[in-house]
Amino acid sequence: MSALSLVFSGAAAIFEDPLTILYFLIGVFGGIVFGAIPGLTGALGVSLMLPFTFAMSPTQGITVLIGIYVGGVSGGLIASIMLNIPGNAAAIVTCFDGSPMARNGHPYRALSYGATASLIGGLFSGVVMIFVATKLARFGLMFGAWEYFALGIMGLAVVISLCSDDMIKGLISAIIGMMLAMIGMDKLSSLERFTFGWWRLSGGFGEMTVLMGLFALGEILSQLKNLGKPMKQVGSDERKTVLPRKGAFKGLKKTLCVSSVIGTLIGVLPGVGQSTAALVAYNQAKNSSKEPKKFGTGCAEGIVAPESANNAVCGGALIPMMTLGIPGDTITAMLMSGLIVHGLAPGASLFSSNPEVIGTIYFAYILACIAMYVMYLLFLKYFIKILSTPMNYMMPVILLMCLIGALTTNNRVFDIWVFFAMGVLGYVFQQVDIPIAPLTLGYVLGPTVELNFRTAIMTFKGDALSLFTRPLALVLLAVAVIMLFWPMIKNTIQRRKKVQAGGNSDGTN
Repeated sequence: MSALSLVFSGAAAIFEDPLTILYFLIGVFGGIVFGAIPGLTGALGVSLMLPFTFAMSPTQGITVLIGIYVGGVSGGLIASIMLNIPGNAAAIVTCFDGSPMARNGHPYRALSYGATASLIGGLFSGVVMIFVATKLARFGLMFGAWEYFALGIMGLAVVISLCSDDMIKGLISAIIGMMLAMIGMDKLSSLERFTFGWWRLSGGFGEMTVLMGLFALGEILSQLKNLGKPMKQVGSDERKTVLPRKGAFKGLKKTLCVSSVIGTLIGVLPGVGQSTAALVAYNQAKNSSKEPKKFGTGCAEGIVAPESANNAVCGGALIPMMTLGIPGDTITAMLMSGLIVHGLAPGASLFSSNPEVIGTIYFAYILACIAMYVMYLLFLKYFIKILSTPMNYMMPVILLMCLIGALTTNNRVFDIWVFFAMGVLGYVFQQVDIPIAPLTLGYVLGPTVELNFRTAIMTFKGDALSLFTRPLALVLLAVAVIMLFWPMIKNTIQRRKKVQAGGNSDGTN
């Protein structure tokens, strides 16, 4: 069957049963809610819903899980923009410009950019998935341990380069994040590291617990002085809709396209995820901008780039799952479990033995992106009310949600203490003007670098020079070096141009 025939067969399978549509819409809405509440991620939503899909038909089970997946990844932008707290790890980068734009009196505009970019990025990767899935899957097979190591180094280089104003502080923050990620059981040797004989540290720190502590509790502590005061009111001159105004995306089309491509390609690579895609896309947009200094102050490119990239990862991550039977991320691994329970084996044989399932995945993903956007249109006014809620009402609710999220991540009371410790660390960083973003991204990317470096060394029997036999890894490392030093190079070039321009004007006079 052709790609379009598969899509039409999937549409017929979904629309022939009203119950499937109901489950699907509940899944998308539930995913947005899980993504928006700090500590309740889309992965948690899928894992909670997975047992209920066993009693459903394959079509119903697949559609509801994909709905939660898409809604969960996109929903993280709500808390990032409204509260400066990432709803999930993928939304960390959205905080950089989304929250400043909202605090400057433009929350509708910020949500409009984020939601529309999520829609476009998701639809782009969906179209790519439908028409070139098998070819992109081969691209993913080109990546081994050295390539993933180089990709992680590139991500860390991006993190540090984003702190071009004070690269030393950015480097310190990133190193602390990587050190925190090393605490606990080593994944390769199964030995405990940096636990100091305390068994509670053997499990390490949960990713969402660290993120919630640094961002949520750190923000609460820094806002204590504003208790009893309403947050900044929304400007009344804005249209109260996420539909972009005419000309709103003028000058942003290139950013949208490039970021969507970056997200789709990174999504094809198993285990890399949305955080890396959002970070790389944000850095690319900043480096290609004529006004890079406006990033971090509430610029549109800083919202569009990460949101289009991290949602494009979803479609990309489904490609290796369907074509190779290799999950692209944690949630697609759960989707594979859902398929296997229904007697379906993910992989190339699925296209020939059960083409209707492939068509259902295709259409459900495209429909989920559209349904997600429609729900933003319907419920936007309720999200905006967050900004006008007094701090003394809102902060306890946020704190309670974070505590529940920290407790339910691994069902450990110890994680609550980790949450408080990270909150104090985040507050101290804010007071001494050390950026928190490099710490969180170093925590997320550090294990990728370390694990793949050690895996490569073990695979090639201790021969570190084997790196030079991997051209793709060398290219990624070269790109990492360029990204690291590009801000300094760009500043040098601009200074020289100003000097030359000044000399020419003096000569003319």
